[in-house]
Amino acid sequence: MKKILITGAGPNGITGRLIKEYFNDKYILITPSSKDLDLTNHHNVSQFFNKSTIDYVIHCATFRSTSVDKSHFVDEELESNLRMFYSLVSQSDKFKKMIYFGSGAEFDKTREIVNVSEENFGRSIPTDKYGFAKYIMNLYARKSSNVYNFRLFGTINKYERYTKNVISNLCVKAIKGLPLQLKQDCRFSFVDINDVLPLLEFALENDLQYHDYNIVMNQSYLLSDIARIIVELSDKNQEIEIIKSGLNLEYSASNKRATADFALSFTPLKDSVEQVYNYYCQNEDLIDVLNIDARWK
Repeated sequence: MKKILITGAGPNGITGRLIKEYFNDKYILITPSSKDLDLTNHHNVSQFFNKSTIDYVIHCATFRSTSVDKSHFVDEELESNLRMFYSLVSQSDKFKKMIYFGSGAEFDKTREIVNVSEENFGRSIPTDKYGFAKYIMNLYARKSSNVYNFRLFGTINKYERYTKNVISNLCVKAIKGLPLQLKQDCRFSFVDINDVLPLLEFALENDLQYHDYNIVMNQSYLLSDIARIIVELSDKNQEIEIIKSGLNLEYSASNKRATADFALSFTPLKDSVEQVYNYYCQNEDLIDVLNIDARWK
Protein backbone atom coordinates (compact mmCIF):
# COMPACT_ATOMS: atom_id res chain seq x y z
CA MET A 1 0.00 0.00 0.00
CA LYS A 2 1.15 3.53 -0.74
CA LYS A 3 1.94 5.90 2.09
CA ILE A 4 0.37 9.31 2.68
CA LEU A 5 1.67 11.91 5.08
CA ILE A 6 -1.32 13.91 6.33
CA THR A 7 -0.49 17.03 8.31
CA GLY A 8 -3.03 18.54 10.69
CA ALA A 9 -4.80 15.20 11.22
CA GLY A 10 -4.50 15.02 15.00
CA PRO A 11 -7.41 14.96 17.48
CA ASN A 12 -7.78 18.72 17.15
CA GLY A 13 -7.58 18.65 13.37
CA ILE A 14 -10.60 19.58 11.30
CA THR A 15 -10.18 18.82 7.61
CA GLY A 16 -7.23 16.52 8.30
CA ARG A 17 -9.32 14.46 10.68
CA LEU A 18 -11.94 13.73 8.03
CA ILE A 19 -9.27 12.94 5.43
CA LYS A 20 -7.68 10.47 7.84
CA GLU A 21 -11.03 8.74 8.35
CA TYR A 22 -11.68 8.57 4.60
CA PHE A 23 -8.27 7.16 3.57
CA ASN A 24 -7.80 4.90 6.59
CA ASP A 25 -8.32 1.59 4.75
CA LYS A 26 -6.95 2.70 1.39
CA TYR A 27 -3.41 3.82 2.20
CA ILE A 28 -0.85 3.56 4.95
CA LEU A 29 -1.36 6.84 6.79
CA ILE A 30 1.33 8.78 8.63
CA THR A 31 -0.25 11.48 10.79
CA PRO A 32 2.32 12.95 13.18
CA SER A 33 1.32 15.53 15.75
CA SER A 34 3.05 18.90 15.84
CA LYS A 35 5.07 17.59 18.79
CA ASP A 36 6.27 14.61 16.76
CA LEU A 37 7.04 16.67 13.67
CA ASP A 38 7.51 20.44 13.85
CA LEU A 39 6.69 21.49 10.31
CA THR A 40 8.11 24.97 10.90
CA ASN A 41 11.55 23.41 11.49
CA HIS A 42 13.18 22.66 8.15
CA HIS A 43 15.86 20.45 9.72
CA ASN A 44 13.27 18.26 11.45
CA VAL A 45 11.22 17.91 8.27
CA SER A 46 14.32 17.03 6.26
CA GLN A 47 15.31 14.36 8.78
CA PHE A 48 11.78 12.94 8.72
CA PHE A 49 11.81 12.49 4.94
CA ASN A 50 15.31 11.02 5.01
CA LYS A 51 14.05 8.30 7.36
CA SER A 52 10.62 7.74 5.79
CA THR A 53 9.27 6.61 2.45
CA ILE A 54 6.34 8.84 1.49
CA ASP A 55 4.32 8.60 -1.72
CA TYR A 56 1.95 11.52 -1.20
CA VAL A 57 1.54 14.50 1.09
CA ILE A 58 -1.80 16.08 1.99
CA HIS A 59 -1.03 19.28 3.85
CA CYS A 60 -3.87 20.41 6.12
CA ALA A 61 -1.95 21.96 9.01
CA THR A 62 -2.34 25.70 9.23
CA PHE A 63 -1.74 28.48 11.71
CA ARG A 64 -4.52 30.94 12.46
CA SER A 65 -4.36 33.48 15.25
CA THR A 66 -6.98 32.89 17.94
CA SER A 67 -6.48 36.30 19.50
CA VAL A 68 -8.91 39.14 18.90
CA ASP A 69 -5.94 41.51 19.13
CA LYS A 70 -3.74 40.15 16.36
CA SER A 71 -0.99 42.74 16.70
CA HIS A 72 1.27 40.18 18.38
CA PHE A 73 0.40 37.36 16.02
CA VAL A 74 0.38 38.73 12.48
CA ASP A 75 4.03 37.91 11.74
CA GLU A 76 3.61 34.43 13.17
CA GLU A 77 0.46 33.90 11.13
CA LEU A 78 2.42 34.71 7.98
CA GLU A 79 5.72 33.09 8.89
CA SER A 80 4.44 29.85 10.44
CA ASN A 81 2.24 29.02 7.45
CA LEU A 82 5.03 29.73 5.00
CA ARG A 83 7.64 27.83 6.99
CA MET A 84 5.40 24.74 7.17
CA PHE A 85 4.70 24.89 3.46
CA TYR A 86 8.28 25.48 2.33
CA SER A 87 9.70 22.88 4.69
CA LEU A 88 7.47 20.33 2.97
CA VAL A 89 7.99 21.42 -0.62
CA SER A 90 11.75 21.50 -0.06
CA GLN A 91 11.40 17.70 0.07
CA SER A 92 9.36 17.47 -3.13
CA ASP A 93 11.91 15.20 -4.79
CA LYS A 94 11.10 12.60 -2.12
CA PHE A 95 7.35 12.29 -2.84
CA LYS A 96 5.19 11.93 -5.94
CA LYS A 97 2.63 14.61 -5.25
CA MET A 98 1.53 17.09 -2.60
CA ILE A 99 -1.93 18.60 -2.28
CA TYR A 100 -2.62 21.45 0.11
CA PHE A 101 -5.66 23.60 0.81
CA GLY A 102 -5.54 27.19 -0.36
CA SER A 103 -8.08 29.88 0.44
CA GLY A 104 -10.31 32.37 -1.30
CA ALA A 105 -8.38 34.90 0.79
CA GLU A 106 -5.72 34.65 -1.94
CA PHE A 107 -7.92 37.03 -3.96
CA ASP A 108 -7.78 39.79 -1.29
CA LYS A 109 -10.75 39.91 1.08
CA THR A 110 -10.69 43.71 1.31
CA ARG A 111 -12.52 43.65 -2.05
CA GLU A 112 -15.62 41.92 -3.35
CA ILE A 113 -14.71 38.42 -4.54
CA VAL A 114 -17.46 37.57 -6.98
CA ASN A 115 -17.50 34.30 -8.94
CA VAL A 116 -13.71 34.49 -9.32
CA SER A 117 -11.91 32.05 -11.56
CA GLU A 118 -8.37 30.82 -11.20
CA GLU A 119 -7.38 33.22 -13.97
CA ASN A 120 -8.31 36.14 -11.67
CA PHE A 121 -5.50 35.22 -9.27
CA GLY A 122 -2.90 37.95 -8.87
CA ARG A 123 -5.08 40.91 -9.79
CA SER A 124 -4.89 42.10 -6.18
CA ILE A 125 -2.36 41.15 -3.50
CA PRO A 126 -4.00 40.27 -0.14
CA THR A 127 -3.40 42.72 2.69
CA ASP A 128 -4.03 40.22 5.52
CA LYS A 129 -1.19 37.92 6.57
CA TYR A 130 -3.08 34.65 6.15
CA GLY A 131 -4.27 35.51 2.64
CA PHE A 132 -0.80 36.74 1.70
CA ALA A 133 0.76 33.47 2.89
CA LYS A 134 -1.70 31.47 0.77
CA TYR A 135 -1.01 33.82 -2.16
CA ILE A 136 2.72 33.11 -1.97
CA MET A 137 2.07 29.37 -1.74
CA ASN A 138 -0.01 29.44 -4.91
CA LEU A 139 2.75 31.27 -6.77
CA TYR A 140 5.03 28.36 -5.88
CA ALA A 141 2.45 25.67 -6.70
CA ARG A 142 1.84 27.05 -10.19
CA LYS A 143 5.54 26.75 -11.05
CA SER A 144 6.06 23.39 -9.37
CA SER A 145 5.98 19.95 -10.95
CA ASN A 146 4.09 18.13 -8.20
CA VAL A 147 2.42 20.58 -5.79
CA TYR A 148 -1.32 21.30 -6.14
CA ASN A 149 -3.62 23.84 -4.51
CA PHE A 150 -7.21 22.83 -3.74
CA ARG A 151 -8.61 26.29 -3.00
CA LEU A 152 -11.48 26.37 -0.51
CA PHE A 153 -13.83 29.24 0.27
CA GLY A 154 -16.62 28.40 2.74
CA THR A 155 -16.53 24.82 4.05
CA ILE A 156 -19.20 22.67 5.66
CA ASN A 157 -17.66 20.19 8.08
CA LYS A 158 -19.12 18.67 11.22
CA TYR A 159 -15.75 18.95 12.97
CA GLU A 160 -15.43 22.71 12.50
CA ARG A 161 -15.50 24.53 15.82
CA TYR A 162 -18.67 26.45 16.61
CA THR A 163 -16.56 29.23 18.12
CA LYS A 164 -14.97 29.83 14.70
CA ASN A 165 -17.26 28.55 11.96
CA VAL A 166 -20.53 30.37 11.27
CA ILE A 167 -22.54 27.28 10.24
CA SER A 168 -21.54 25.30 13.32
CA ASN A 169 -22.18 28.41 15.40
CA LEU A 170 -25.72 28.79 14.08
CA CYS A 171 -26.40 25.09 14.61
CA VAL A 172 -25.43 25.12 18.29
CA LYS A 173 -27.47 28.28 18.86
CA ALA A 174 -30.51 26.57 17.38
CA ILE A 175 -29.95 23.47 19.50
CA LYS A 176 -29.72 25.61 22.64
CA GLY A 177 -32.78 27.64 21.72
CA LEU A 178 -30.86 30.88 21.22
CA PRO A 179 -31.54 33.50 18.52
CA LEU A 180 -29.57 32.88 15.34
CA GLN A 181 -27.56 36.06 15.21
CA LEU A 182 -25.42 37.25 12.30
CA LYS A 183 -23.31 40.39 12.29
CA GLN A 184 -24.16 40.93 8.62
CA ASP A 185 -25.48 38.85 5.77
CA CYS A 186 -23.00 37.77 3.11
CA ARG A 187 -22.93 35.64 -0.03
CA PHE A 188 -20.45 32.74 0.06
CA SER A 189 -19.33 29.85 -2.08
CA PHE A 190 -19.42 26.71 0.05
CA VAL A 191 -18.42 23.08 -0.32
CA ASP A 192 -19.16 20.06 1.85
CA ILE A 193 -15.73 18.80 2.82
CA ASN A 194 -16.99 15.23 2.38
CA ASP A 195 -17.43 16.00 -1.33
CA VAL A 196 -13.76 17.03 -1.52
CA LEU A 197 -12.47 13.67 -0.27
CA PRO A 198 -13.06 11.64 -3.48
CA LEU A 199 -11.51 14.51 -5.46
CA LEU A 200 -8.37 14.15 -3.36
CA GLU A 201 -8.26 10.43 -4.05
CA PHE A 202 -8.63 11.01 -7.79
CA ALA A 203 -6.00 13.76 -7.78
CA LEU A 204 -3.44 11.59 -6.02
CA GLU A 205 -3.66 8.81 -8.56
CA ASN A 206 -4.19 10.77 -11.79
CA ASP A 207 -2.44 13.49 -13.75
CA LEU A 208 -3.91 16.96 -13.33
CA GLN A 209 -3.96 19.66 -15.97
CA TYR A 210 -3.53 22.58 -13.56
CA HIS A 211 -1.89 23.25 -10.22
CA ASP A 212 -4.72 25.23 -8.58
CA TYR A 213 -8.45 24.60 -8.50
CA ASN A 214 -11.40 26.40 -6.90
CA ILE A 215 -13.32 23.69 -5.05
CA VAL A 216 -16.82 25.09 -4.53
CA MET A 217 -20.46 24.16 -5.14
CA ASN A 218 -22.16 25.19 -8.36
CA GLN A 219 -23.94 28.12 -6.74
CA SER A 220 -23.31 30.52 -3.86
CA TYR A 221 -25.57 31.09 -0.85
CA LEU A 222 -26.39 33.83 1.63
CA LEU A 223 -25.67 33.15 5.29
CA SER A 224 -29.33 33.93 5.91
CA ASP A 225 -30.26 31.08 3.54
CA ILE A 226 -28.32 28.71 5.76
CA ALA A 227 -29.81 30.20 8.92
CA ARG A 228 -33.31 29.51 7.57
CA ILE A 229 -32.36 25.89 6.84
CA ILE A 230 -31.14 25.51 10.43
CA VAL A 231 -34.35 27.04 11.84
CA GLU A 232 -36.31 24.52 9.78
CA LEU A 233 -34.16 21.66 11.07
CA SER A 234 -34.57 22.75 14.70
CA ASP A 235 -38.35 23.07 14.36
CA LYS A 236 -38.20 25.74 17.10
CA ASN A 237 -39.14 28.75 14.95
CA GLN A 238 -36.23 30.79 16.31
CA GLU A 239 -35.60 34.35 15.28
CA ILE A 240 -32.83 35.19 12.83
CA GLU A 241 -31.13 38.43 13.88
CA ILE A 242 -28.96 40.35 11.41
CA ILE A 243 -27.28 43.21 13.25
CA LYS A 244 -26.07 45.26 10.29
CA SER A 245 -28.27 45.82 7.25
CA GLY A 246 -27.10 45.21 3.71
CA LEU A 247 -24.62 42.64 2.46
CA ASN A 248 -20.99 42.29 3.45
CA LEU A 249 -18.38 41.81 0.70
CA GLU A 250 -19.20 38.77 -1.42
CA TYR A 251 -16.88 35.75 -1.27
CA SER A 252 -17.73 33.46 -4.18
CA ALA A 253 -15.95 31.53 -6.91
CA SER A 254 -16.39 29.71 -10.19
CA ASN A 255 -15.71 25.96 -10.32
CA LYS A 256 -15.53 25.65 -14.12
CA ARG A 257 -11.91 24.50 -14.10
CA ALA A 258 -12.58 21.80 -11.51
CA THR A 259 -15.78 20.76 -13.28
CA ALA A 260 -13.82 20.22 -16.49
CA ASP A 261 -11.14 18.08 -14.82
CA PHE A 262 -13.06 16.17 -12.12
CA ALA A 263 -16.29 14.23 -11.88
CA LEU A 264 -17.83 16.63 -9.36
CA SER A 265 -20.78 15.59 -7.24
CA PHE A 266 -22.17 17.92 -4.58
CA THR A 267 -24.29 17.07 -1.58
CA PRO A 268 -27.40 19.30 -1.47
CA LEU A 269 -26.87 22.26 0.86
CA LYS A 270 -29.66 21.25 3.24
CA ASP A 271 -28.24 17.73 3.61
CA SER A 272 -24.76 19.10 4.32
CA VAL A 273 -26.01 21.52 6.96
CA GLU A 274 -28.13 18.77 8.49
CA GLN A 275 -25.02 16.64 9.03
CA VAL A 276 -23.46 19.43 11.09
CA TYR A 277 -26.70 20.01 13.00
CA ASN A 278 -27.09 16.31 13.80
CA TYR A 279 -23.45 16.03 14.90
CA TYR A 280 -23.97 18.71 17.55
CA CYS A 281 -27.33 17.25 18.55
CA GLN A 282 -25.53 13.97 19.25
CA ASN A 283 -22.65 15.77 21.00
CA GLU A 284 -24.55 18.44 22.87
CA ASP A 285 -22.23 17.98 25.83
CA LEU A 286 -19.49 19.64 23.74
CA ILE A 287 -21.41 22.92 23.65
CA ASP A 288 -20.30 25.60 26.10
CA VAL A 289 -23.08 28.18 26.00
CA LEU A 290 -20.85 30.87 27.53
CA ASN A 291 -18.34 30.57 24.66
CA ILE A 292 -20.73 30.29 21.73
CA ASP A 293 -19.98 33.85 20.65
CA ALA A 294 -16.37 34.05 21.89
CA ARG A 295 -15.04 34.88 18.44
CA TRP A 296 -17.50 37.67 17.85
CA LYS A 297 -17.24 39.43 21.24
